[in-house]
Amino acid sequence: MSQPLFDMIHEVEERISQAPHVLLCVDYDGTLTHFVATPLGAQLSPHMERVLTSLSEHGHAAVAIFSGRDRADLQGRVGIPKLIYAGNHGLEISGPGFLFIEPTAAGYATASQELAEQLTQKLQPIKGVIVEFKGLTVSVHYRQVANEEWETVRHHVHATLAKVTHPFVLTPGEKVFEIRPRVYWNKGSAVGWIKDQLAKNDLLPIYVGDDSTDEDAFAGMQDAITVKVGHVSETAARYKLEGPTEVRKFLEWLDELLERKGHQSEDFTNAASQDAVGGVAS
Repeated sequence: MSQPLFDMIHEVEERISQAPHVLLCVDYDGTLTHFVATPLGAQLSPHMERVLTSLSEHGHAAVAIFSGRDRADLQGRVGIPKLIYAGNHGLEISGPGFLFIEPTAAGYATASQELAEQLTQKLQPIKGVIVEFKGLTVSVHYRQVANEEWETVRHHVHATLAKVTHPFVLTPGEKVFEIRPRVYWNKGSAVGWIKDQLAKNDLLPIYVGDDSTDEDAFAGMQDAITVKVGHVSETAARYKLEGPTEVRKFLEWLDELLERKGHQSEDFTNAASQDAVGGVAS
């Protein structure tokens, strides 16, 4: 059962303080930003942008932003150069010096586009539905649909998927249906790939997310610091936070901890250098 993170903050602090390197992975919608009426409206607040920028400056930490959005959209919204961006639920990843697109999903791009077109046609009569094709995946948003039409949206989505020949995975989210090619890859796989690129020994992952697809990462990262955001029913995450406001509070706390840790490392290095110089002089 997950525990409120701030109730266990000393336990979390001890693990982070002992780790030589940290990989912070944070979901975008619903974690870094509040849910809004349309996907286009989800913008990073100035406070959140400042703390993410500061976190990216720590030499012993890397920051990755995850999202169901396509990578280009995600990167354009965040716009912090040193970060790692994992779009389409980790199917495409970019960072300083590397780029990855999951090859099987890339092979389904045309089929995904055709599916998006079919769904657009089927759902067009329902006011408020947004069908979003994201290059590799499809999202059907119904945040602005009248409650009595939700079941109709669900029926059309399931009926359309039942007729396609290519295998897709349907995942319900916060008033959205996420549709992905059926591939052996998820957000947990993406975290593992990022860790391989960073090639740091004793790297401690911290994963913070609210989406059902984040559960793949939680379940596959038993030794990591995993944090579920929002309403918690069943989750594989070890800790929980209420929403984006608490997430910002945690990231500010983490930024301060890493700052202190960096100064301690510098003090240790300077002391060791002085001892070495003193030894030569004697």
